[in-house]
Amino acid sequence: MFPVLFTVAGLAVPSYAALMLLAFVVVGAVRRVELQRLGHERLPGYALVNVGALVGAAVGAKLGMILFEPPQDVAALLRLMLALDFTGKTVVGGLAGGYLGVELAKKAVGITRRTGDGFAVALPLGQAIGRLGCFLNGCCYGAEWHGPWAVSMAGAERHPAQLYEALLDVLLALALWSVRLSPRPEGNLFRRYLVGYALIRFGLEPLRGDNGHAWMGLTLVQWACAATMLGFGAWIWRTERPHLGG
Repeated sequence: MFPVLFTVAGLAVPSYAALMLLAFVVVGAVRRVELQRLGHERLPGYALVNVGALVGAAVGAKLGMILFEPPQDVAALLRLMLALDFTGKTVVGGLAGGYLGVELAKKAVGITRRTGDGFAVALPLGQAIGRLGCFLNGCCYGAEWHGPWAVSMAGAERHPAQLYEALLDVLLALALWSVRLSPRPEGNLFRRYLVGYALIRFGLEPLRGDNGHAWMGLTLVQWACAATMLGFGAWIWRTERPHLGG
């Protein structure tokens, strides 16, 4: 598509890299506002939580490629990880790894509060910008399609799946922003984000051109999304359902 966004002094600036950098800036800015509101930065040792999130997301994003790579390539994937080569990654794996990294870091420094709400609005905004980068770069493309807004990508006419997700991610961020001040158990705003993104990814998976492995009619990513929706959806319902009785 447009792998080079612009050129400065003869140096080509890749569109994917530029938009990923923008995504990090936006995520950092929005998250900083939310952290100040929630008071998480005042927690002793909270800086390590940021490190845990970053390292966990990087490792998880790479390991998540197991959902897409054929079995014979898994060993090569692990060798690339050990060589610190983190090209080729998946959002689903990054979320799972980041979640685990945060929990391990909190345990290490003794933080018992739920801290995910600080990420809830920022992450889908960052993902939306990242998907624009995917679209310009021509990766994470959609399934073949010859409809009115099909785009030519990877040698075929396809769904602009990256743009679908970018739009839905923005709508998810707006929805979470609109309810972020409502009283609820700590951590449930982030769980709403997880359920919302899992729903987006589950629904868009048939429109993607890189579905990966499947089982019983669903891709492994869809199974992971279904488990996320059911598990965290049940958690939200259990902790927020109205108490009955007198």
